[in-house]
This record gives sequence, structure tokens and C-alpha cells, in this order.
Amino acid sequence: MNTSSCGNARSDSSSGHTICLARPCVDEPGKYIAESQYPNDFSMDALCTILQNKLQEARISELRCSEKLGVARFELDGKTILLYRIGRIDIRRAADIADASLIIEKVQRIVKDAFTYTACD
Repeated sequence: MNTSSCGNARSDSSSGHTICLARPCVDEPGKYIAESQYPNDFSMDALCTILQNKLQEARISELRCSEKLGVARFELDGKTILLYRIGRIDIRRAADIADASLIIEKVQRIVKDAFTYTACD
């Protein structure tokens, strides 16, 4: 992920993700939009199916998932999560890097079966 435009980026040693607090949330001062990237892309059909099942289990809410557009949006722990086909994750209303890191790990556990893997992974 290109973090050169990000004023507050760091690599989280426990997860290995580079997390960028991109900009403050307009509607909630003190909260940020955090951006990061998983190492693999998503299979959108698998991702949408997994998230639909989690919606029924009430682990997430307000799911919108488009295989065609390559994006999924849902609510988790009071945050809006956006997942993109290319493996990017945006977290709205993150308090800080540590908060974003916890959400990234939680989402990764939820959607682990939707990642695409190559023979080199």
C-alpha cells in the first residue's frame, strides 16, 4: 500500500499490516478512516456468501455486497467496514491504529475463506 500520502502510517508488528489513518471522520471528530491492505485478493462470490451468513448470525449488520463492483460494506463493532476485491480494507470510525488493527484481524478471521491464494502463497 502506498503510504506516502498518509501522515500517520505504521506497520503493526503483531499483524504485519501497514495501517494508515487517512483522514478524520467529518461526523465524528477524534475518529479516523483507517486504510490497509490484505496480502491477497478476495473471491467476491465467496466473500458475499460468507458475509451474508454472518449477517444471519448477527455478527455484522447493514450488509451491502456487490460481486460486480467488487466491494462489500457492513457494520461491525460500531464501525463501517469496506472490503474491496483487491484486498483493500477501509475502516470508518477507528479510534487509532491499535483499534484499526484489532478490527483488521477480526475481519480477517471472519472472511478468511474468501481470500484467493496463488501457488506462491
